[in-house]
Amino acid sequence: MKQIWQRISAREQRLLLAMVVVLLIFAGYSLIWQPSRLRLESAERHYQQQLGLRTQLQHAQPRIIVAGADQPLSLRVSEGASAAGLDIHQMDSDNEFLRLTISGSPEALLQWLDSVERGGVALQSLTLEKRDGVLQARAVLR
Repeated sequence: MKQIWQRISAREQRLLLAMVVVLLIFAGYSLIWQPSRLRLESAERHYQQQLGLRTQLQHAQPRIIVAGADQPLSLRVSEGASAAGLDIHQMDSDNEFLRLTISGSPEALLQWLDSVERGGVALQSLTLEKRDGVLQARAVLR
């Protein structure tokens, strides 16, 4: 092998070495860099999908108001509504009923109503009205 290499002219040796270098670079790109880049892109897509599913799952689970026996109904409702990002416009309380007018985004308001019921509060009456892209509810709770 050494004799064959020595019989080749210096110019051809340089050309062969350049060709070997180019082939090594191409092989490195094809066998190492490109598959690594493709795996990284696949992992990023998978991460984004998982992040989207996590967000959907968080929005799908109702937020449950923890009904504390030591807190009055008006306080529990007020804290739950503010945590859900809703606006309470009016709240009247008598011995066993709580009348309120509350508004917010339709999704947030409906999720909040669901969590109130799941928290053990009875919904006696409910009137919903859409105003300027905001859902307004008049409710009587017990």
